[in-house]
Amino acid sequence: MLKRLITILLFLPVAVLPAAAQSANPESKAKDFVQQGVERAIAILDETAPDDPARAARFRDFVNDIIDTRSIALFALGHYRKGLSPDVLKAYVHSFEAYATASYESRLGEYGGQTISIINGTARNDTDVLISGTIHAADGQEITDIAFRVLTTKHGLQLFDVRVSGIWLAVEQRNQFGAWLAQHNGDVRQLIDFLVSETARMRSGGATVAAMEG
Repeated sequence: MLKRLITILLFLPVAVLPAAAQSANPESKAKDFVQQGVERAIAILDETAPDDPARAARFRDFVNDIIDTRSIALFALGHYRKGLSPDVLKAYVHSFEAYATASYESRLGEYGGQTISIINGTARNDTDVLISGTIHAADGQEITDIAFRVLTTKHGLQLFDVRVSGIWLAVEQRNQFGAWLAQHNGDVRQLIDFLVSETARMRSGGATVAAMEG
């Protein structure tokens, strides 16, 4: 469910409220980043057919640009990162990035007319901004609250996490990985194998394993 939510969120049209003059402060930059990212995602859907190979390729590039998948991967690993060799850590990050992107790709087209109204932004510091808003159904009815955590990275602004109805999705992913690893003797190599297997499954049109679904 969580993976489906974050994918749908990437495609929601955004209205920035209130319509204040834009400035160079971190909050305004983060608002612009969220809005432009959603517009780019919608363009991918509008300009490519569901069976067009270009759709998945363009979306993959989009995910790599807008989401800080490496930082999310390391965060999701939690304390199991400690003591890992550089080679294993590199393999894990690579497998996580491929898994996350395949998960998003497998849900292209699930947008159902919802919209987001962005209400305000709060800078935790110059490189960490929370953008809050609400999700509305196609008929305008409010569904739930939402917040985006936007970080300034070496690649520019990137999305690190999304909070929906009080749940931070990256935190939930870390909890899921932690529970899985606890059941597999903390073996990150087994997690890598699992992620590789699931990535192949999703890209061949199969469903993800229920045990790792959020």
